[in-house]
Amino acid sequence: MPRCGQRVALWGVLLAIGLATTVAWAQTTPVKGKLERLKIAVAPLGWDTNFTWLQSRSGQLDKRPALEYLVGIDRHTGAYIPELAEKWEMAPDGKSWTITLRQGIKFHDNWGEFTAQDVRHAVFLISQPESVQTDTGFWRSVLGIGKNDSIEDVAKKVAEGVEIVNDHQVVFRLKYAVPEFFDSISANADLVMESKKRWDAGGKELYGQKVVGTGPFEFVERKVSAHVLYKRVENHWRKTPEFKELEFRWVPEDVTRLATLLSGEVHISDVPRALQKDAVAKGMQVLTSQLPAIQHQWQFGGMYFATPDKLDANVPFVKKEVRQAMNLAINRQAIAANLLGGRVEAHRVHGYHPKLDSDIWPGIWNPDWDKRFEELYGYDPARAKALLQQAGYPHGFAFTTYLYTLPGLPEMVDIGQALALDWQAIGLKPQLVEIDFPRVREKFRTKTIHGAVFPTRHALRALDTIRLAHKAKDSTAYFYEHPFIEERLEALGKVVEPGERARLLREIGDHKFTEFAEIPLFWLFAEATVNPKYVAEYVFPGVITGSFTHLEYVKPAP
Repeated sequence: MPRCGQRVALWGVLLAIGLATTVAWAQTTPVKGKLERLKIAVAPLGWDTNFTWLQSRSGQLDKRPALEYLVGIDRHTGAYIPELAEKWEMAPDGKSWTITLRQGIKFHDNWGEFTAQDVRHAVFLISQPESVQTDTGFWRSVLGIGKNDSIEDVAKKVAEGVEIVNDHQVVFRLKYAVPEFFDSISANADLVMESKKRWDAGGKELYGQKVVGTGPFEFVERKVSAHVLYKRVENHWRKTPEFKELEFRWVPEDVTRLATLLSGEVHISDVPRALQKDAVAKGMQVLTSQLPAIQHQWQFGGMYFATPDKLDANVPFVKKEVRQAMNLAINRQAIAANLLGGRVEAHRVHGYHPKLDSDIWPGIWNPDWDKRFEELYGYDPARAKALLQQAGYPHGFAFTTYLYTLPGLPEMVDIGQALALDWQAIGLKPQLVEIDFPRVREKFRTKTIHGAVFPTRHALRALDTIRLAHKAKDSTAYFYEHPFIEERLEALGKVVEPGERARLLREIGDHKFTEFAEIPLFWLFAEATVNPKYVAEYVFPGVITGSFTHLEYVKPAP
């Protein structure tokens, strides 16, 4: 635990020295005129690439300004709204979807008009063999693409599954029922529209040079480990930004992100909640997402009950009593108060929210999860110790605890350190390892993360979460698997009626809740700390990965 102790000890020193210095700097910096380049400071994503198909959904943050989706997300309500698709219609069996496209939309760099060919191409990119996007597993599954299919096989199956009626209409022909398909083609997901003509002209090499889409910002440059720069698209069909340029700046340190905000060097920053009071005291404003944006939980590595050849029975987490003990050891209230300012909502089951999911599937939420949470998960170190002894670990055991940062929840490393202290208190021996997220993602993507715990944070709905985190085959993330979940996933592929889908999803939630499939911590709203000298208004929904989107609507201060 030396790294953890050192980090905690240095925290106060960094605050005292860093803020004292930067506040003085901020107070002597003259106020500029109307904002011309909007600068946003965020923690590095771990992926610094122009390829949209080589990172998780979070990694799309710095590419979204240039890209658009078939279905948009309303920035005020989170509702699904037309974007590059004017309308979408489902056949009665839930397997066929007709999409009518908007006409006259142009790609950047004179790559021509957006058409149905680009829709099929987008599906090819996300389904191709080297793709590791969050939704890659879904697209391969729903189009019948196998793990070992060649790139030629993928192209053939995509052509069969995405029928081009004419330049402005496509029909998706899916292998199983997906009544929520509109979400999979929305800005909540991964299917970004990129140019088929550009791919034909230069393939991957050309795509690597810049991000080209139809969005309100046009790519200018990427300086690896430094920034990504865009310029606005004049007279954009949907929204022309009020500022000329947009810059994402990669800033790993929390205190430095606050310092650059106070100085006026950046205008929006991802500031930890523990530091926000210092920012507000110096005139900054904290803007909150319109909807609950981030569910935060920790995963037990290696829970492959539906893949026996991958399951290591010697991993302590395999025992239900251990998973419950590690939940009972956590003082959620103290973590929420000390690290998150108390601004949290209850989190009961990974992937489930009482309102957001119930809006799609009425009846999905089980009130017993609220009623029984304290009994099954509430802070009780003595009971946790007894469960460890019952499981055969009276003296605890050692395990790896991975720590990394992701935009939207800068407190994630500090939360991990707090969890480690709680686990130490019941005799466990967590070994903290600070690491880049892509390295951890590759471990759980390849089912090689046995005996470790690791954090996740996202805004996925229940079915999306289950497909991505609990499906034993053809996914991109493998957390907790079980035959019980597999049976219900298979049934969901045959059912269209909302009530029956809600029942199946609720049963999966019940199973996860009583089996302690993960360590649910909190639901949070996303928060952007802004300098009001430069930013007058910023409204964002938060439900898109919990990060900063809809930046074209930012209103600069006069």
